[in-house]
This record gives sequence, C-alpha cells and structure tokens, in this order.
Amino acid sequence: MLKEELLEILELFNKYKISEEDQRKLFENGLYFDFTYGDPDPSNKNQRLNIFGIGMLLKTCYENNITINIKQLINEPYYFPYEDLVKQVAIAQRKSYTMVSMLGRKTSFNEAIRHDKADDKLIDMHTHTNYSDGELAPQELIKLAIDKNIGTLAITDHDTIEGIKTVNKQDKIIVDSGIEIIDGIELSAKVDKGLMHILGYGIDINNMELNKKMITLRDNSINSVLSVMEQIKRDYGIKFNYEDIKDLVNANHNLGRPDLAKLCIKYGYATTVKEAFDKYLIDAYDKTRENSKGLKYKECLELIANSGGIPVLAHPKSLKLSEKEFLILLKDMISCGLKGIEVYHSSHSREEMDYYLGIANNYNLLISGGSDFHGKSVKPDIELGTGKNNNIKIKELSLLDKLHNR
Repeated sequence: MLKEELLEILELFNKYKISEEDQRKLFENGLYFDFTYGDPDPSNKNQRLNIFGIGMLLKTCYENNITINIKQLINEPYYFPYEDLVKQVAIAQRKSYTMVSMLGRKTSFNEAIRHDKADDKLIDMHTHTNYSDGELAPQELIKLAIDKNIGTLAITDHDTIEGIKTVNKQDKIIVDSGIEIIDGIELSAKVDKGLMHILGYGIDINNMELNKKMITLRDNSINSVLSVMEQIKRDYGIKFNYEDIKDLVNANHNLGRPDLAKLCIKYGYATTVKEAFDKYLIDAYDKTRENSKGLKYKECLELIANSGGIPVLAHPKSLKLSEKEFLILLKDMISCGLKGIEVYHSSHSREEMDYYLGIANNYNLLISGGSDFHGKSVKPDIELGTGKNNNIKIKELSLLDKLHNR
C-alpha cells in the first residue's frame, strides 16, 4: 500500500470520528476481500474486506455522501449491505484503480501506523557487518541505523549470511523502533576485469542449497586472501607473522582484502585502508584473480533465485565497461534472471544515477540503492543511509515495493 493512501485512510478515520479502538479492531480483525474471485459475494465467507477495502469504502462513501455504519462493519463484516458494497467498489475502481488493486494484502494495525510514521525515514539496501568486511556487529549496525532515522535496512554481507542469522527481528529495539530488516547477501561474481557484485534480497537464510554454497565461498575467500598475501610478499616484501595469519584464517567472518589492509596498517606498510589498496592490494588482486575460484554471474543469479530472493546488480560502475559492453552484459544477465539494478550508490555521481535510472526504466528492472556502508575504519567517507557527501537520500524503491507485495 502506498504511504499517501494510508495517510488518506487515517485522515478519513479522523473525519468519521472513528475511535482508535475501533480502528485497531478494523486492522486486527484481518477483514479481507479478494478481488481476484470476481464480484463480492456475501455468501462467500472468504470474501471479506481488509483495511485497504475499508479505507477505500470510507473514501468513496465520504466523497459521495453515503452513510456508513462503522459498527456494523466491525461486528458483522460478512453482512455489510451487498448492494452498497458493490457500489463502493465500482466507484473505487473508477476513481483509484491502484488502491483497489492492492486490496489482497493483510495489514496489522501496528504495521499500518508504523508506515504512517515512516514518511521521513530513509532506506538503505546495501550494508555490511563484521561477518564480512564491515566494522560493526549486526546489532550495532541496526542501532546506528535507528539513530540515523533509517526505516528500512538490508544487511548484505559479502558471500555470507552468518551476520543476518544473528538478528532476531523480535528484539525490543527492532520492534519498538519499527525498523524493517531485510535479509540479504552480496555475492562476488568472477569476471575478467572490474568488479561484479550481485545483491540478493528477501532470501531464505535457511535454504539448504544457499547454506551449502556459503561453506564453499568461505573456503574460496581464505584461498583468495592467501594468494594476494603471497603476491604482495613477492612484489613488495610485505610479511606478516604466523600468529596474525593464523588468526586471519580462523576468523569468524569471510575474508577479504580489507583484512589484509588492516594488517598492512598494523605493520606500518600503510596508514589507511585506502592507501593499502592503492599501493598494494589492487595490483596484487589483478595479478591473482585469474587463478582464483569463484561463481560465474549465472550461478549467482540462480543461487539467489533458488533461495527465494530477488537478484540485483550492485554498483554497475565497478564493472569498468564501455556503454556498449555494459548493455550487452546486462541483456545477458536479464536473460539469466537478473531482476534489478542498484541505481543509487555512494560511488555514483548524480549523472550516473540518472543514467542507471534510465537503464532500469528501459529494461523494466527493479530500482534499488544503498550506501554500501562498511564502517569508519574501512570506508571512512561513507555514511550509513546518506552515502558519500550526502549523495543519496532514499525514501522509496520499486525493489522494496516488490518485496512487500510478493
């Protein structure tokens, strides 16, 4: 349901002087009506109005000076006058098809009120925890998101779901704040140049195939980091002691180059993560990537889809392709199951965001976006929710609408 429409419904509740207790009953009774079965049929116990239907009735009754018995609607939902119901639905269909088309979704009172209050909340669909290469624990990340007025947060760790598994969505801080937590992942796809990451949203974190593949990816991450470590040793004479290497291999998160960057800082080879990347790690990775193991993008797309998720191409700018190369790749990815593209990202300029938005519209792709937040020590110039120099401020996404309505 669109937030504006919910606001209209709540305003109409006030105009009709419907008490909060009665409003709560309307929501919590789960009154339901399914338009897919044709016209209303009072003898069909499965056809009942839900809150969207009630809101639409209130709206059309108010506009057409039709008296409505709200107590009857609460206490005798099956016997709301059939002719009046047909009339209101017909008016609603003519006046607001979008609203009518969404009548099939049940909504709790608390959820509705939460969405009513969420108009000023931000959305961040791309974040990392210390279970991959982020700095914060999942619970710390969620607390920071609440503090930063974020209403929807997707946790999308690199090649692992161990972080999101630790999140209890019934925790008091989550319930009280109303923040929505989306189960996600960011898979690394093996490509010849640039970086290809594919985000998966709404995945089943208990899916057996997904969990089995995570073990393989964990082993791959260790081997990849050890290969880069050997490369910087050969090229630059950079060495780490046995204990640090042992701790790295036994870490409880998937390894990545940021782990090596932190060791470079510890040993005095660099002063920041960015410096370590620029001086050593980018070059070393390019030299070792050909021999590293990894998933091809078709495998990534299939893995996400098979675990019930929606696959989205992350920060397409990182592919480092010409426009022609990018469009050829994109069309093939779409044929393999790609459903969306990350339009809004901390690394994208305003012009690039506009370009990717056009691409999304032209190819009927879902629109996503996020900060790609890792934490101050990893990416100090990127803020949760607002990106780099406040270059993103997301309040609605077609991807999120899809997740809510599927």
